[in-house]
Amino acid sequence: MRELEMFETMIGYLRREGYTVVQGNRGRKLGPDIVAEGAGRKLVIQMKRDSVAIKTDWDKGLGQLLDMMNDDKADYAMAVSEKYGRLARKFPKYAKEKLQLTFFIVRDDGKVVKI
Repeated sequence: MRELEMFETMIGYLRREGYTVVQGNRGRKLGPDIVAEGAGRKLVIQMKRDSVAIKTDWDKGLGQLLDMMNDDKADYAMAVSEKYGRLARKFPKYAKEKLQLTFFIVRDDGKVVKI
């Protein structure tokens, strides 16, 4: 899935879930790709689109997300294309719970699956 399609799909999903998108970074700027607010919480999202180096980009995305974890009142997530689905599903449960991470898989059919 192309970056713009993925970005728009994720923003639409967040709005349907009751979030207000307060920041969107569609380019290659530093910082989170999406920041949304809902239910009194901030949600910080790092996105990873299709790539030929899936594992490398997955690891890079996790590192970028960890670098952003500076607000204990925020929730943190990665939104990834379907090609990363296996990595998202097999991410260690212990680490996911300790870090309170959420993963979103943005499918080619326009659906978003929360893991």
